[in-house]
Amino acid sequence: MTRLGLGLLAGLALAGCHTPQMDDLLIPCPDLVLPADVADLTRYRPGAPPDLSSLVLDARITAIEGSCRRGRSNRSVDSTLAVRIQMDRGPAAESRAVQLPWFIALVDSRTNQVVSRQSFVMNGQFAVNTTRANVTSQPVAISFPVDADRRVQDFRVLVGFQLTEDEVALNRRRGPR
Repeated sequence: MTRLGLGLLAGLALAGCHTPQMDDLLIPCPDLVLPADVADLTRYRPGAPPDLSSLVLDARITAIEGSCRRGRSNRSVDSTLAVRIQMDRGPAAESRAVQLPWFIALVDSRTNQVVSRQSFVMNGQFAVNTTRANVTSQPVAISFPVDADRRVQDFRVLVGFQLTEDEVALNRRRGPR
């Protein structure tokens, strides 16, 4: 896990709950993972060699804001997540509007199986005469079922960009930023 992933994990774990009860302040959140392979999105003009002159967009997930609270009848832990993305407009960009595909996947920590996965598209916009912008997603609600045999710590939450195989390969070659 990258330093960013550890920071995001700590931020999610420490994010306050919204009720004033002391017990609610002790509600744990699941582990949050931002895999380096899907933390960056770099797009080039189609058919052009991948260099600075053909760069359309370079984006990175910079933060994941979240909180956890006790669910109904203590049978769930309810969480809310929002993703913050910094994006840079490349010289080959033809538009100030961009679409940023991203996902959230819930993984069973005991079996390492994906329990559920949901994809999203965040719209971003660069202001006139700017090449950098920050956008934040709408909050996403997640409910984790818990009981005597299943704790919220038995889940991991993976967040990242929805990438093509070539984009993942580029991230692996380049390494974490």
